Amino acid sequence: MHRVALLLGLLFVTVHGLRNVDYHYDEFFPSAKAFSEDLEGASSDVETATKDREDLSPNYKDPSPNTAEEIPEKKPKETPNHDTSLLQGGVIEVNAGEGPTGFNPFGGLPGFGKFPGLFSFGGLFGSDGPNFQPWWKGDHVCVEREESTDDEDKSNSNSSAESSKRKNQTENVFSTSISLSNCFETANKYECITKVNNHGIVKTFTVRYKCCYGYKRKEGASGCTEEVELKPLLDTINDVGGKEFSNLIKTTGLEDKFKNENITVFVPSDEALSEFTDRMLELNQVDVYRRRRDARNALSSHDLVLSHITPGFIDLNDLNNEDVLLGEKEKNSIRINAYPTKNFGKMITANCVRVTKENNLASNGIAHVVDGVIAPATQSLREIIDQHPQLTYFRRLLEKTDLAKNLKDDGHFTIFAPTDEGFNSLDEKTRQKIMRGEQCAKNIVKNHVILHTVCSSAIVGNATTHNVAGDSLNFERTDDGSISIDGKAKIIKKDIVAKNGVIQLIDKILVPESALLISEILEKQNFTKFRQLIDEAGLTSEIDSSENATVFVPSDEALSQPEAVKILDSVKGDKEKLKELIQYHTIGKKLESCDMNNNQMIKTNDGEQELRLNLYSTVPLFANIINRATVNCARLIGYDEKACGSVVHEVNKVLVPPTDTVFDIVNSNENYSTLAEIIKGTEAEEILKQSNQSITLVAPTNEAFEKLEPDDLKKLKDDKDKANVFVKNHILSEVLCCAGVSSQGWGFNNMIPTVSEHQVQISKNENGDIRVGKAQITECDNVATNGVVHTINRVLLPRRTRVPNIGFFLFDI
Repeated sequence: MHRVALLLGLLFVTVHGLRNVDYHYDEFFPSAKAFSEDLEGASSDVETATKDREDLSPNYKDPSPNTAEEIPEKKPKETPNHDTSLLQGGVIEVNAGEGPTGFNPFGGLPGFGKFPGLFSFGGLFGSDGPNFQPWWKGDHVCVEREESTDDEDKSNSNSSAESSKRKNQTENVFSTSISLSNCFETANKYECITKVNNHGIVKTFTVRYKCCYGYKRKEGASGCTEEVELKPLLDTINDVGGKEFSNLIKTTGLEDKFKNENITVFVPSDEALSEFTDRMLELNQVDVYRRRRDARNALSSHDLVLSHITPGFIDLNDLNNEDVLLGEKEKNSIRINAYPTKNFGKMITANCVRVTKENNLASNGIAHVVDGVIAPATQSLREIIDQHPQLTYFRRLLEKTDLAKNLKDDGHFTIFAPTDEGFNSLDEKTRQKIMRGEQCAKNIVKNHVILHTVCSSAIVGNATTHNVAGDSLNFERTDDGSISIDGKAKIIKKDIVAKNGVIQLIDKILVPESALLISEILEKQNFTKFRQLIDEAGLTSEIDSSENATVFVPSDEALSQPEAVKILDSVKGDKEKLKELIQYHTIGKKLESCDMNNNQMIKTNDGEQELRLNLYSTVPLFANIINRATVNCARLIGYDEKACGSVVHEVNKVLVPPTDTVFDIVNSNENYSTLAEIIKGTEAEEILKQSNQSITLVAPTNEAFEKLEPDDLKKLKDDKDKANVFVKNHILSEVLCCAGVSSQGWGFNNMIPTVSEHQVQISKNENGDIRVGKAQITECDNVATNGVVHTINRVLLPRRTRVPNIGFFLFDI
């Protein structure tokens, strides 16, 4: 109990002490410096670099302790960053430069990193015991140190004035040196990163603990106690099942290279190399180990071996997803990808060949076993597409859409490239449109490109990823090993590796919905009745050729409602009127849900007619969260169905242009005759007439007025001041459609202001009945040019507004 209190006290002091300091967290990692009990080993190294360091030398390097054993130097590689998304099944979209795991790499509590000695099971809670020692403080653990200055590049690019301004701002906040540290641990490494701001000069110190070369960790032991027998690299290749590859090394005259140089080699298993040999023999190649695309790309046995090696000692645990290794063969590269698997494991590939046994240490290198022969990556994606005999249509389409320029040489892409046979499977008219760059050809190309490398071996069962347009692509691997995409196309040639990605050949074109014509979208989404009306009006060609258009489509159910049937009967046989009705459901610009605004008036394609768009929140306490929309009080029940250059929204009513003001609606309805008499001659009459208003009138019927005392009714008719106050109490100062009212939990009220500056309470019960104060709405949504009219069964008498328990303006957006 005392320990819990102490922990809470520490947290309070930490938060209270920092709340008035402007620490620029975009420049620094969250601090773990305060929690140093279990970081003693790491912090001592870091503090050596940071303590009493007012005048840091630009060339300063932390000295390595004499006891540290030397290990090969590895330079950090800068890689581009892309959005990440979890993929269903076997594939994960992983940031370049990040590991594949889905958990917090800093351990401990999410968002706080791992703070040894406070949030771990040791330290305050004492479960680790007083003699606990982390593994990285044990024997045979080597230390690597790096130092960099973060703002070197920025200072070169900014003007002197901007630099001076930033320096002054920084000095105001940081009067002395401040260091912020963060540490994380993996199975093979413990790393601490410290950022030090010394009067605006930000330096990063990295201290990395790992097993010295030739040693590895033993479970439960401190340090790296298990010594690895380091044999010559050729012997190690034989031991891990690469005898066939070892023989190939000898026959190609490369034996001395493997004996005398430090090399990392990706070793094809004997089974994989035998399968490759058999496949080459079937293709009647002259050289058993030669694979030809054409004479210029011949691969000899000698080059085959070189395409599997890279200089130095490369531990795959030190690499990130999308890292690229330079091979021995000229202009050859090996791309490393890491894909998460179940139970927080990972699958590693090298040029899309799966690594089955990694990090087999030798005296002069490291051997990684792969389950296939690695194809050398010597060309870019564009070069492969330009030369591939089955991609002539796709090459022309890239050129026509001017998207080939986006396949940068330093990127990492996956292209699902349809073969010429795939293009020929389209009907002639559609293929010609696409090849001319019409029918949203750019959308079609974007649907085939992904901003990260997806190797076929990473697709296990069902998986999902996202293309450059942000749309999902769904994969399924069947029992026979074939892979389908969105149930439309199959991969027929896997893993054509390039220097900047990979190509998967597919047998069909993946046409996204965003490239379909509006009529095709309506047919696909089963809007059959509205689609038929468009045909009858002769507007199919006009709507399909529209660019940047929006269509509000009544569902088939909406078109079957009695009110809709009555509207359609009124235009039956009159093609012009039907055409006007259809055009009233379309606007001449692309309006997605994210671009909608409350009380927005939108001109339609039917002359000068307008649609009124309203947005509503139905979430208590969060009035700014908009999750419901109406058009002319018809509720949007389906959003953002993309078509070629256009968008389709589904509504639950037929849209009819209003012709009358609120005042006209009241005066033309016999059920409102008493109300009309009271309104006449009041200030409120002018409000109801004005065309530029956006109001809601809750209109009592004659029957509702009959419930009043005769004297009270007479006063309303005779006293225009009282009548004016009375009518204004029935006019809401915004447009409120019935579809915008939602049921609220206990204690929450929907309070809507009236033009008389009073408020009325709006509620909806479980049966869908809507009440305004004590009156019930009996007829909804009589849309006017300046608002909407609802019929109520009781009058609303003015009274002093009580303060509700919890009230808010639900529709004040």
